Amino acid sequence: MAVRLKLAALGHTMERGRVLEWYAEEGAPVEQGAPLYLVETDKATVDVEAPAGGVLLRIDAEVNREYLVGATLAWIGESGETLPDRADETLAAPAAVSDGQRVTPVARRLAERHRVDADRLEGTGPGGRVTKEDVQRALDAGAAPLLEAVSPGGVTYEATPAHDVVPLEGIRRVTAERLSAHWTGAPQVTEGLDIDMTAMRAFRNANRSAWRAAYGIVPALNDIVLKVAAAALEAHPALNAIFMDSTIRRYREIMLGMAVDVEDGLVVPVLRDAGRLDLGGIARAAADLTARAKARKLAPTDFEGATFTVTNLAALGVDWFTPVLNPPQCAILGVGRMRRTPAVVGNEIAIRDMATFVVTFDHRALDGAPAGRFLARLKRLLESPDPVLFAGADE
Repeated sequence: MAVRLKLAALGHTMERGRVLEWYAEEGAPVEQGAPLYLVETDKATVDVEAPAGGVLLRIDAEVNREYLVGATLAWIGESGETLPDRADETLAAPAAVSDGQRVTPVARRLAERHRVDADRLEGTGPGGRVTKEDVQRALDAGAAPLLEAVSPGGVTYEATPAHDVVPLEGIRRVTAERLSAHWTGAPQVTEGLDIDMTAMRAFRNANRSAWRAAYGIVPALNDIVLKVAAAALEAHPALNAIFMDSTIRRYREIMLGMAVDVEDGLVVPVLRDAGRLDLGGIARAAADLTARAKARKLAPTDFEGATFTVTNLAALGVDWFTPVLNPPQCAILGVGRMRRTPAVVGNEIAIRDMATFVVTFDHRALDGAPAGRFLARLKRLLESPDPVLFAGADE
């Protein structure tokens, strides 16, 4: 009996997916467990394996189109099996409407606002009517036919838009939806302070050779920040929490979300159980997550379970910024670039390596004092490096 291949939820937040590529053609044999198609979810691009072996009898899902979770994508079975007709899975089309009624009033208004010729669009509404969604879809894809204009000489031409259309899709769409919803629902407060990184920079330079020998990698300054953040969270667990269903959930394990800038936007894979990792373990795990993020090879499980996020814009030359909470987490740490600047040291002015650290937190879950104490501990750990904190697990 033929197996119906449906789009499965590859993460608890996934609602839809875009099929990017099929690895087999209709009529070709497929093996159970072999990669069958490539799908783009709201967080990653994932190879999906064939759930059964046999022949790929029919592909119902077109490439580069989005489908809701549960939609039928294809059928696998034995050659010659009879399959349900595609039309059996859709409602019968209502009677056709006249040309004068083909564009709904709201679709017409949206089209005119963007100088789009709605009459030239293909309608997906009842009887082939052009709906607001059809117009918006064409706008998002940058494929909307423009209204014709007439020049003073009586020549008809197609007006050229004065802007480029960038579709809000994939990572960018999900980021916009989730952060917009959280921004209106959570009272967000930001606190910050300057931290003198001079001693930490010298400490790192002095230990480069030893760390390379012990870990096989020289931890970057961001790896040190991740390690120190995990240590500070162990002392201040109020920030290692999420706000969900009107409750605060404080976690014993520290699952650090690590913001990574990729071509399509920002992704936040999770550094798992960071509190138990030594500096070398954090450096290796961070390097692996970053490499796979940039290659679009992260799995849905790489994004799950974060209890706190660190986002570092130092590489972009940003001095300071106010990070936005990554829901449902209660706090996020933003790190600016390290800059050489005059600073007061004792009773003297000296040139120091300073960086601004800020924490944004959900005021429903904690107040300013716990966030301030967390920042103060970060400052102490970074300004006075403790060799024991940065020693290997076997040392």
